[in-house]
Amino acid sequence: MNLNDIPFYKLNYDGIDLDRLKFETSRVLRLAGTVPYKSSFFLARSKYKRAWSGISLWGSNGDLFSDFTEGDHNGLLQATQLESHMPYTYSLIRDLYGYSTKSRVRLMRIAPKSSLYWHSHVQEHGQDENELTIQIPINVPEGFKYCVVDKDEFKWYKRLYPRSWFNTLSEFTPEEGYAYYFNSYHYHNVYNPSNEYRDSIMFYMDYNHRDVKKLFKI
Repeated sequence: MNLNDIPFYKLNYDGIDLDRLKFETSRVLRLAGTVPYKSSFFLARSKYKRAWSGISLWGSNGDLFSDFTEGDHNGLLQATQLESHMPYTYSLIRDLYGYSTKSRVRLMRIAPKSSLYWHSHVQEHGQDENELTIQIPINVPEGFKYCVVDKDEFKWYKRLYPRSWFNTLSEFTPEEGYAYYFNSYHYHNVYNPSNEYRDSIMFYMDYNHRDVKKLFKI
């Protein structure tokens, strides 16, 4: 199976307690809040500051707000102080992994009436092809879309193109309370036309690990 050919995939993992996930997320957002994503790309800075924000569950040196930009992040990766406020969420992530957490894990928000720029983690930001981007949607407002277009159709000058202009467009609305692989090899974007935030847990998995392969039935 070549996951690069799949825009998204619902993992073979059931039993997430969405009510507990929502409760813990709401509590952390109320107590700690989030910080805007600080893009190192000049053209994206203003847009991302308004549209994208988060807080770390596993971060560099256990810091809540240190890993919100592109590139390498220094420091020992470890659980943050949120663990005492989100015991169910942390146990869920550890169970999904099946092995030691070796990834940044962040609660990420997409603001109302927002989108990002078309981008690729693999083509542009050095992510290995076998490092899978995983999301657990918690609050998904009506009309929210995750979109993917083939890297061969994308060109730098299409960074701001609307999704309808791409011939290879794939789009879907993830279901709350399930874990998804989403394609970060090709170019992707998100669109939130609603008046509510989209909240999701985001982290990374090594597809070569035997425990991770069990999450895929294809």
